[in-house]
Amino acid sequence: AKEAEEVVAKESLGWSVGATASVGLVAGETFSNVPVGATMVITTPYGFKLGPLDYTISLGFGSYSGNQEVNGVDNDFSPSFVGLGGNLTLANFIFAEGHVGNVGEGTGFRGFAGITLERLMKNSLNLPFNLLVGSEAFYSTDMAGAGNPSGWAALGLRLDYGF
Repeated sequence: AKEAEEVVAKESLGWSVGATASVGLVAGETFSNVPVGATMVITTPYGFKLGPLDYTISLGFGSYSGNQEVNGVDNDFSPSFVGLGGNLTLANFIFAEGHVGNVGEGTGFRGFAGITLERLMKNSLNLPFNLLVGSEAFYSTDMAGAGNPSGWAALGLRLDYGF
């Protein structure tokens, strides 16, 4: 008798974890130099339709280092970020993501927009990760705890691993 060959298909659970290297380009008055750091994003399999687009819910957090000059003294200033939001992808190419939460010492938002190389990375090259390239922006109603609204913009390169 012939034995049947067992085939096991591995299905994605729809979760992904992404790490973004964030290199600052411009910053508000709060900063003596533009912050650099890293952002982590956990994307869930949950979401909803928003017109023709799929909105996917995610959680983001990060830490960034910069300097703040106060009365001629240069102080290290390392704002952090934690927020809840989500992302939209258009035509498997244009990517936009936003999170609302805590930036620095106040409430604010983080946004990331750019292109996703998912078609190339996963579909063509059959790799288990995705690469996103774009710009990242941060804004806070109180960046340093002194009632000072501020923000910065950065260039972001992100690697997402789906599971």
